[in-house]
Amino acid sequence: MKRNGLLVVVAVAVSVGACAAEPRSTDPKDPGDPASQPNQMHGVTLTPTTPRQDVTIAPAAGATTIVLTMATIDNPSSQAFSLTATLTWSGGSSGAIEEAIGTVSPYPATQPGSFVLTVPEAARKWLSRTDGQLALRLALQPVAADRPLADPLRVTIGEPAWH
Repeated sequence: MKRNGLLVVVAVAVSVGACAAEPRSTDPKDPGDPASQPNQMHGVTLTPTTPRQDVTIAPAAGATTIVLTMATIDNPSSQAFSLTATLTWSGGSSGAIEEAIGTVSPYPATQPGSFVLTVPEAARKWLSRTDGQLALRLALQPVAADRPLADPLRVTIGEPAWH
C-alpha cells in the first residue's frame, strides 16, 4: 500500500515540476505566443457545460510524445479534474477510429502547466495517415464519478506540441 502512495507522490512531483518549467508570455504580440501565429489553434476552452472538443491536427509522422499545455485554469473552488486526450481518425470505408493517448490531472487543481504524454503505439500508427481527417479530442472529466464537474471551472489548453 505504501508503494502505491509513493508512486502517486512521485507522479505529482513530476507534474508540478513540468508546470513550473515553461513560463509563458502574456504579451499578444510576442512571437512565441500561439495567439500571434496564423492558422494555428489559439486555445481550446473547456468547461463543465462544454467539457469536450475535437481539434483537427497535423502531427509530425513518427511523433512519440505530445505536450499538452493548460495555459489557464479558472477554478475558484479548486475542484479536482482530469484532462483526457484521444486521437480520432475518420475517413474511408472503415469508419471512425479512436485511440486513447492519456490523461493528466494538474495538482494543485488551480496550477496551469505543461504535461508530456507518451503516444501509445496503437495511436502512433495513425499519425502518418494522409487520407481521412485526424483530430485530437480533449475532454475534461471529474476525478470520481460521485464528484461531477461544476461551474465555475474554465480550462484553456494551448496548441499541442508533437515530438
